[in-house]
Amino acid sequence: MLHNTFDQAPDDALLAYLANSAVGVYFQAHAELGTDFSVEFYGTVGDKVVEAMNGIVVQYKIFKTKLGYSRV
Repeated sequence: MLHNTFDQAPDDALLAYLANSAVGVYFQAHAELGTDFSVEFYGTVGDKVVEAMNGIVVQYKIFKTKLGYSRV
């Protein structure tokens, strides 16, 4: 589980994380390591992050921030 909170420029931080070559290797190899994998974003992310996630073959959910809280 990776939990990050981003106060400023959240898209930049998340895009940098997704661009990390080790993360890409893990995503590609996960089929051999486990049976199920998904990413959950707790907080509002921008269009650039959604676009980047759509380019990766990983299921994801976004739980947007409302009134300062992220809820499931």
